[in-house]
This record gives sequence, structure tokens and C-alpha cells, in this order.
Amino acid sequence: MSPRSYRLGKRADSIQQTRTRILAATRALLARDGYPQLPIDEVARRADVARATVYYQFGSKRGLLEAVVADVQRRARQQQVVTAVELADPIQALRRAFELGCRFWASEHSLVRRLSGLAAVDPEIRQVLSQAEQQRLPLLTRLAERLAEAGHLAAGWSTSRAVDLLWLLSSFAAFDQLFTGRQLPVEEVARMLFDLATRSLTQPASPPAT
Repeated sequence: MSPRSYRLGKRADSIQQTRTRILAATRALLARDGYPQLPIDEVARRADVARATVYYQFGSKRGLLEAVVADVQRRARQQQVVTAVELADPIQALRRAFELGCRFWASEHSLVRRLSGLAAVDPEIRQVLSQAEQQRLPLLTRLAERLAEAGHLAAGWSTSRAVDLLWLLSSFAAFDQLFTGRQLPVEEVARMLFDLATRSLTQPASPPAT
């Protein structure tokens, strides 16, 4: 390795370490109560960098938020979900997708809950989360299509309507209502959401009470 290549490699490592520290500081601040918005000065102080360094690395507050969300998604190991969706039995694929999704929501619970709360008052956070949410759509669409192809969808359920239900049941809000609101274990939340999905999508609706 030439001296120049060595210096470039060291510089790249230093930049990545700085970026990692800034992301860790941002995650820590967002997960705490008491911050109505993301304070860049406090992020810089916690990461032990200049404020200008934060903007140099991420361009803007929105850029920093997008990087945090991307880091969250990287930790989610989405490839596992992609693999689960293609299991031979589409019902088992649906079960596995709910299990992996709930484990992820639990592992990032404090941060995602905080971001969801801040999104109500911060348009930038709301836009970033909305864009990230759309990434669930292809996987849910594939699940609904597989259920339809296997003849599992009950009468009256189109693929698009099935996607709408799966979108609701696989959301953080649905998970949090049971995990936080009812204090159910993660595994029980996953089972309940899966049961709701399969009972709604794959079984005929019960006749109205008389």
C-alpha cells in the first residue's frame, strides 16, 4: 500500500468514526424525553465535534434525520423479512413477517416511539418517517399477492384491500398499542396481530348477530 493510499484509508476511517459518533448522539437525544425538536448544537456537543461538522457530514437537519432512519432500517436486517416473505407456505410467510417485524419494533421501541411523537409537531420528521414507511409497501404487497395466488383470500378481499389491512396491522402504532398499552410480550403481540390478519383475510366474515 502506498503512503497516499494509507492516508486516504485513515481519513476514510476517521470520517466514518465521526459519522458513527454523530448518529449515536442523535439517537440518544431523540430517545430521551424533553426535546421538542432535534438540537444540532447538543448533537455536536455529545458527539464531540463542531456544529459545522454535523452539517458537513449530513447537509441539514433533515439529512441527519434521514441518516438516523436509514441506520434504524439497517439494524432491522430487512433481508430477513424479504427472505421470510418468500417462504413456501404464504401463511407461514405472513406469520414469520409479523414475528420479525415485532422484534424489530421492540428493539428500536424508544427511538421509534419518540420519533413518532415528534412527527406530530415537526414537519421534517413527519416527512422523513412517511418516506421510510413507504418502504414497507412492496413487502406487504408481495405477501398479499402470494395469499391471493394460493387462494387464501376470503371472498370480498381484493389484493389492494388486503394490503391496506396488512399496512395497519404491521405498523408501529398497532404494535405499540399492545406492547405499551397492554404490556404484552413481543411474541404475544406478534401472535395476536398475525391472528387478526389471518382471521380477517382468510376466513369468511361471521354473519351479523340477530
